[in-house]
Formats: sequence, structure tokens, C-alpha cells
Amino acid sequence: MTAYQTNIVRNNGGTMNVGAGVELGDQLRSDPTGLGMLVFRDESSAKIGPNTSLTIDEFVYNPGSGSGKIDIGMNSGLARFYGGQVSKRGVMQVATPHMVLGARGGIIEVLVAAGQTVGILRAGRMTCTINGKRLVITNPGYACTSEDGKLLAGYGGIDTFPILDSIDRIAGTGLPGAPGPGLDVSAICASALGGSLKVCDSTDGALPGVVMEFPDSPTPPVGSGGRRGDGDGDGCSRFCN
Repeated sequence: MTAYQTNIVRNNGGTMNVGAGVELGDQLRSDPTGLGMLVFRDESSAKIGPNTSLTIDEFVYNPGSGSGKIDIGMNSGLARFYGGQVSKRGVMQVATPHMVLGARGGIIEVLVAAGQTVGILRAGRMTCTINGKRLVITNPGYACTSEDGKLLAGYGGIDTFPILDSIDRIAGTGLPGAPGPGLDVSAICASALGGSLKVCDSTDGALPGVVMEFPDSPTPPVGSGGRRGDGDGDGCSRFCN
């Protein structure tokens, strides 16, 4: 495992140089304008947004069979996870304070802020689990949300987070060292998912310390079901015992 462009804190509190190997238990932490990238030996990877905290809890990989297990703890921020060999034949999951998300041979984006977790499927398959209740999402663009211990799902209406695509510059700008863009949650709050986000109910829409941008929402596909709910949409998701 190797990390790029982010601060890395070890268990003993010491820091390590960017580009060095990452060990189990290491915490990856980005600053308010920081971006980072984590690469695993099985070709899985993660792009880390500003003010994000990740911990590598477990990494097991058998190159011969492609099986293994990746467990990542995510306490805050925004990240995009790309599934590699382990996600296709083993288990790749991200545990937040509110839910556990799994990636199966695809791409998922995870936002942890304002006491909630939002998981958005971009490709492949995503599972979301809260208190033993498990939801499987198979349609790209659909999302699961935690709300007071409940698991909600529906078409998110949220474009990919562009800040995660600016890995070679500071937070969405073209200038090294320039400050990143401010937070604009108007689009995400106006989307189909907005009704389930506590940040949209705040007085000023602020997520303290988070630096990111949200583009205008796309039109939901036909049969999307529009609003959130327990497995909204035609074939978008299902609950499993």
C-alpha cells in the first residue's frame, strides 16, 4: 500500500513521508485543501478529499486467486474507492460511524459529515449495512443514506464530486498552493437525496472544515422513483436478510 499527496499519521503519532508504504493501523489524514491517493497491491485505490480521515484496518491479498479482504475505517470527509482484484473475488468494505459500505468490482463515493454517511454507486455494485439491515444497490447514481440509525435509499441525483478529479492541483484550482474552493451544498440539497441530509436542514448549509464543490444534479433516469425511500426505483436496490 502506498499513499500520495496526503499527511500520514502512524499509530505512535509520528508522520511519514509521502510515497512511502502504509501499514495496518496507519491513519491517513488530509488538511483543509489537501487531496490524497492510496494504492493497494491488488490494484484497488482510493482518492481522498479535504479534511478526510481514513484508517487501514485490514489488508489481505492472495495474488494467485485474487481473493482477500480490505477493511477501511472512515471517520470524516469525502473519498472515492476503486475496487481491484479483492473487490471482485473477496471483500472490500468501508466502515463509517454510521454504516458499513461494500464495493464489488466497481466504484463508490463516500461522504461522512454532519453526523451522516452517504454512499453513492458509480459503477459495479454497492452494499450498505446498518444494524444488520443490508441493502444492495446495482444502478449507478443511486445512493444509500444513514438517518438516525435507519437505512434509506434512492436516486441520488448527484454528479461525481469534481474535487476528487483534481489530484495534481490544490482542491479544484490550477494553482499549486492556492486555496481550494468553498463549500456549495445548494445542488446536493436540491437533489432527490437532499431531503435525507441533515446538512440541508442547517441554518447556513455549512459543513465546518469541509472544502468541496457539488455540481448541478442530473435528471433522474426513467423509473428512478425520484425521492428517497426503502429501495426506491425499478431494480435499483433490494434489501437482504
